[in-house]
Amino acid sequence: MIIQLDWFGCDPRTQWETQIHQTLEQFVALKPISRAVVRVEQQREKTPRYHLSMMLCIPGPDILARSAGHTFDEALLKLHASVRKILATRLLKARRLTGAARGVKPAHRG
Repeated sequence: MIIQLDWFGCDPRTQWETQIHQTLEQFVALKPISRAVVRVEQQREKTPRYHLSMMLCIPGPDILARSAGHTFDEALLKLHASVRKILATRLLKARRLTGAARGVKPAHRG
């Protein structure tokens, strides 16, 4: 997996990078990721102060998620929840599409 971290309005911090890498490792366990682009933006004059965006290149449509929070941890937690929700929705939709119609014998179900 190729990881690209972009920092705007703040300096890179090893603790934040570690948290981002841990989050990405959790997503790799669910879906193979070929490329991840994470943007960390800190805006001093606005609230919420931290804005995060993540683009994951996975098989099928790519995932684009955004979040904002008053702290970095809050923004990362919201981003994690957003990506998990997208992955869960796609998994549920895929299961619906592969299910057999009613009345089909169990041996012929997908």
